[in-house]
Amino acid sequence: MYIPKAFEESDKQVLADFIKTNSFGILFSQEMDGPFATHLPFLLEEYKKDNGVLISHMAKANPHWQQLDGKEVLVVFPGPHAYISASWYHEENTVPTWNYVTAHVTGTVRVIKAKDELVELIEKTVAAYEDPMPAPWKANVQEPFIDGLMNGIVGFEIMVKKIEGKWKLNQNHSIERMQNAVNGLKESNQIHAYDIAALMEEKINEKQNKRLGDNERV
Repeated sequence: MYIPKAFEESDKQVLADFIKTNSFGILFSQEMDGPFATHLPFLLEEYKKDNGVLISHMAKANPHWQQLDGKEVLVVFPGPHAYISASWYHEENTVPTWNYVTAHVTGTVRVIKAKDELVELIEKTVAAYEDPMPAPWKANVQEPFIDGLMNGIVGFEIMVKKIEGKWKLNQNHSIERMQNAVNGLKESNQIHAYDIAALMEEKINEKQNKRLGDNERV
């Protein structure tokens, strides 16, 4: 992924938290007949192995898994995004842009074939998404109905090699111009406008704190 230095996010905890919050990702691999992509929920086990492990599962009817074992793949986790109008800057010589945040993970796949490992994966996945619910549903894999469904899925884990983060939030603009864009977003009806505005405000605060620190050193 092309990441200008101003937009690079390299903090491991920030990236891990982002992936957990935006865990519905897109798995990409290169197959014999061209690129293949599957949209899936992922769990990040950040302290497992050297760089963490992603786990997920897909329908056995999906041919994507058949050639994945041992292959290097890319998983993209899209975050909020929003159009930025040039009119919001209230300045001449400006152009529109698109602000967004995303994380890309590359790693090597291990297809899970053992039934006990698959059961553990499903239990972890269900627990992760059900625990925040008022009345969490629990999977009883011993029930014939659920056991039968388990035969129709394939689990896998991805040993993470690299995580890249891109936080494109107008950091290459002045604080004043960023604030004008935030004001514009807060009046916009775009679905992710407030999310991007909040992330931009975090970057504004970082810039302001850096400016104060620089002034104190003078």
